[in-house]
Amino acid sequence: MAGFRHVPVTPRGPRRVVAHVANLAASCVRGGRTACVAGGLIAVFGYPLGRTLLGDRSRSRPADGLCSELLGLGLLTVTEELVWGRQVEPLTGVPATAVLFALKHALIDGRWRRVLGLGLFWLGLGLVRRQSPRVALLVHCVANASGVVIGHWLGQDQF
Repeated sequence: MAGFRHVPVTPRGPRRVVAHVANLAASCVRGGRTACVAGGLIAVFGYPLGRTLLGDRSRSRPADGLCSELLGLGLLTVTEELVWGRQVEPLTGVPATAVLFALKHALIDGRWRRVLGLGLFWLGLGLVRRQSPRVALLVHCVANASGVVIGHWLGQDQF
């Protein structure tokens, strides 16, 4: 797309990270395999990056057992992909759906510092979904499952 330009990367700090994400997003809009890979990277790293940039830290232990959390988040992931990915996103577009998805989570749990990370997560999934809804579902499932496993391993809820 002609309207997207490369953002100069500053040597240090959060601006550098934001510039890299912006460059990745611009290349994703162009489509193809690069977009799918870049979208997957934004989805996987966007959530923890957004939480870090806004200072969101979870200090609580996971509320449920490993198996019940994996099962619950697995079902939730499929539901989110069916509702948000197949119903909302085609009507509103990827950026608007990413905003709505992030705000929905913050309204439910009151943790506003997660909004940036959740928005980046959905933005990445949306870019992957353009190439393959099944791969987006797989990335969503793997990201959620890895968050559960890491949370139980560290004793700190990752969500």
